[in-house]
Amino acid sequence: MTARAVPRVVVASARGTLDRIGSLGPNPPVRVVRIPMLVPRAIRPRVWRDRALRPPPPDTVVVTSRFAVTAGVVPWARTLGGIPREVEFWAAGPETARALREAGVRRPRRPASSGAGAVADALGRAPRRTVLYFRSDRAGPRLARRLRRLGHRTTEVIVYRVDADSRLAPRTRRELMRADVLVATSPSTLSMLRHRLDRRAFARLARTVCLVVLGERSLRSARGHGFRHASIVPPSGAQRFTQGLLRVLRDAAA
Repeated sequence: MTARAVPRVVVASARGTLDRIGSLGPNPPVRVVRIPMLVPRAIRPRVWRDRALRPPPPDTVVVTSRFAVTAGVVPWARTLGGIPREVEFWAAGPETARALREAGVRRPRRPASSGAGAVADALGRAPRRTVLYFRSDRAGPRLARRLRRLGHRTTEVIVYRVDADSRLAPRTRRELMRADVLVATSPSTLSMLRHRLDRRAFARLARTVCLVVLGERSLRSARGHGFRHASIVPPSGAQRFTQGLLRVLRDAAA
């Protein structure tokens, strides 16, 4: 990145993710380009409702994304006649916690750090619970298995699918290859990038771009894909996340 160039931050994510990133300008001005890589699609509640309502009723609900709130918690609570006040709700990050509050949960809980693993760590110190875990088809059973190993009776319910978005348009591809900082929100995002770019273009991207990911799983995935300059900026709120990106930009310009 030259001193005169306007820094370019490319955010590759599922639609609706990191929409609340704060202003990155004006000193220096920063161009933010969003590339929706994955499209969340809600599964009709009638498909999963019986599983979610299977006794015993939960005392704890876990969600790790905003869309899990929209596609899972909201229709589940509607079936019950409202948000059950006796249930404790856990969110994996600040954006998910905000979505829970918008859905009517008064005081969603959050671990000290972000991510599904941090939720499991926090619940590992709690007495045995009955957990209802709303997730996507791509999230996998890892969190549910860990909660069960910790002694919690856990029911995982898939409430939405995550599909690949359309192929990269030429203009989008150019924006991606010119990125000074690339933000990838999940291992799935990195895998999709690898499939959509040819081998030479992906190798160049992995060699030159400053990659920002949100957690340890994505960092391990990034290293497995060959990214040389990868770091974690935890999604601890839009303002702090923005400050983290600015630090990465300053390092890239140095």
